[in-house]
Formats: sequence, structure tokens, C-alpha cells
Amino acid sequence: MRAAGAAWLAALSWAVCASAQLPSVRVYSGFQRIDPFGNVVSMDRARRAGVGPREILSPAIGRNAHTVFHVAVTVPPGKDFALYVGQNPDGYLGIAMYREIYARQGEEWIPDALEPVTFPITGRLPETGQQIPGQTTVTFLMDVSAAPGTDVRRMKLEPELYVDGQWIIYPMEVRVVSAVVPEYKPIGVPLAPLTEPADRTARAAVRSYLCGAGRGEAGAPGSIRWLLLRDVSQDLALARARESSPGSRLLPIIAKGADPAAVGKWCESPTWPEDLGPEWYLRVRDSLYREN
Repeated sequence: MRAAGAAWLAALSWAVCASAQLPSVRVYSGFQRIDPFGNVVSMDRARRAGVGPREILSPAIGRNAHTVFHVAVTVPPGKDFALYVGQNPDGYLGIAMYREIYARQGEEWIPDALEPVTFPITGRLPETGQQIPGQTTVTFLMDVSAAPGTDVRRMKLEPELYVDGQWIIYPMEVRVVSAVVPEYKPIGVPLAPLTEPADRTARAAVRSYLCGAGRGEAGAPGSIRWLLLRDVSQDLALARARESSPGSRLLPIIAKGADPAAVGKWCESPTWPEDLGPEWYLRVRDSLYREN
């Protein structure tokens, strides 16, 4: 019986390992950085039990705006792959793709630097350039943009992975909304350290908008953190145009139950939805994209 049990456990262990190597393509918001083993990095996870990454199936994008997403490709070792992004209608949105470069920070591998890539994107794991033992996943930053005059509509935007003779498609239906982002400049706040959660620079930008705090030189472009700051700067430019006063829409989202008129009090001791992880910020964007 013991031998049979040991054999069963060995078979189960093999099945789990094999399933972990099944090819897949997944999409995450810009606030969920993915490590080279297919996991959300520890500092970007929610603190509340049962709260996982937002499912990216029908994201909204404003006009005259960009939005970034992480695309995670997992393939068995030694298998060649190709990655495309399909649109219907074709060419409706602007798409720029970057391979994410990982930095070792203690026990974590965190993506931040970016290398532009063009379609078709091809590769094999483990990557020879980065030398990450046990790597199962390679990640890309997908920078999606809509021109100011883009028609308001829904359209297909689908990362498509080809590996081992089969296609694997991640279905996305992007909603181009009526909101048009005014012309803007990235808010002058420093980029948070790489090891901080992905929303830390967004927090500094929001405080700068609501409280006039922490203004200075913006971080240098060319990283995930800078592109997130660019996207947040767009949102806050839209907030200036849509809010009757700074914080009238945003503050009740940031500090649940807060009086929209009590911005000064909040600025004295800012509070944030810590338990939701960095993706709390997406609720701010959702609010700004709504008509009412």
C-alpha cells in the first residue's frame, strides 16, 4: 500500500508540474507586474483574502489616451513560440509592444526596463539573454492607444499565441469610450522605487493633483513605472476637466465614505484602499470614464 501511495503521489506531482507548463497567454492590468514564473510579484498582490487580479476582458480606453497591459506568455521549455495581437477592425487602435526586462531584487525578479519589439514576436524559454533559472514565462508590455477622433465603439483586441502547432487566443473586447483626454504633461513626481507596489507613483501623482504636494521632476521615460505615470497623468488631466472641484469624484473612491469637500482634511493625513492592492486605482479610472 505504501508503494502504491508513493507511486500515486509521484504521478500527481508529475501531473501538477506538467499542467504548470501548459502553454498559455494571459493579460493583466498595468498595476499587476508578473514575474518570470507566471506569478504576480509579491508587492502587487492584494492584502484582502479573496481579492485577485482584475479579469481583463472588456477594458475601457479613452480617446487621445494610452493604457498599458501586461501580456504573460507561458510555454514549455525548449518550445518555439510566436505572439501576435489581432484587431477587428484591423488597425483601429495603436499598439506598441515591449519585452519586459527583469531585475533581481532579493528573492524577487521584478520587470521594469523595456525593449521595443515588433510583430511577429518570437522566442523560446528559458530566455538566453536574462539567465533566470527555472523561467517558465516571458512578459510583454502592450501599450494601447486611441486617437482623439476614434469612433466610440467596441472592438476585438486579442493577443494570439502560436506554439507547438496550435493557436491560443486571449479574448478581449476593448470599449473605446466618449471621454477625450485633454492635452497634458506627465505630472512631475519622482518614480517610486522598483520594490514598492505598482500604485506608489500613482499615489504621489494623485496627492500632487489634490494637495499640490510633492511636485518636481518626472522620472525618466523608458520603464514600466514611467508609462504608468503617463497613464495616471492622462487620468488626472481628465479629472481636471470633469470634476466640479478637485476630489469631487475621486476622493470618495480613494477614501471610502469621505466627504468630497474635505480634500484639505484628507491631505493632512492621506488614506488609501491598502487591502485592495495596487488595482484600487482602476476604480478611479472607471469613474472618470463614466459619463455621469
